[in-house]
Amino acid sequence: MCGGSLEILPCSRVGHVFRKRHPYEFPEGNALTYIKNTRRAAEVWMDEYKQYYYAARPSAQGKAFGSIADRLALKRKLNCNSFRWYLENVYPELKIPEQEVVYSLLKQDGLCLESHDTDSLGLAECKTTPSIPASQKWTLIEPQIRQHDQCLAITAFTAGSKVRLEPCNAKESRQKWKPRGPALQHMISGLCLDSQPPSGPPVIAQCRPQVASQSWEPQLVT
Repeated sequence: MCGGSLEILPCSRVGHVFRKRHPYEFPEGNALTYIKNTRRAAEVWMDEYKQYYYAARPSAQGKAFGSIADRLALKRKLNCNSFRWYLENVYPELKIPEQEVVYSLLKQDGLCLESHDTDSLGLAECKTTPSIPASQKWTLIEPQIRQHDQCLAITAFTAGSKVRLEPCNAKESRQKWKPRGPALQHMISGLCLDSQPPSGPPVIAQCRPQVASQSWEPQLVT
């Protein structure tokens, strides 16, 4: 995260010999020392992902862990990357614990964004009975707009480019979106999701505040 590297050397061996007893003391006890040290690591390095540490170690909540001001200052001085960067660039294989999935409809003038297949998206009548079809359910987990394991992606970085679904990839810049008022803006191109023309697939276009074709209303599916 701070510019170093970890090397794997062929034929190297790593071993650990456990002593019968520790050659040092734990003034607060073994368990509390472990909680204190791991909580300090989580608070300094894990950013918003420290919630998973506390979920796994609920006993750490409220336990004193001392000042980490000097550690945070060192982190800033070294211009260290975020833990999100680490997950996306160093250890993308690490599976993040599943959060409760919340589905939404993406509505526009009474119609809903719907997928027909990966290359065919469009507005269609919102279907709520007998149940909402999977083709109209979306999960908005910034920076991705997901439908199961498929993500909304632009096909090019220029205005007028079509939008389609493709397998989600946290490193793929074409899949990164953010809310901009009622609009959904592609983070890299700066263009917004636009339903025009109504009979065709959505495209990305210059963001125009208050234009109906760029106004999307997420509605939670309950």
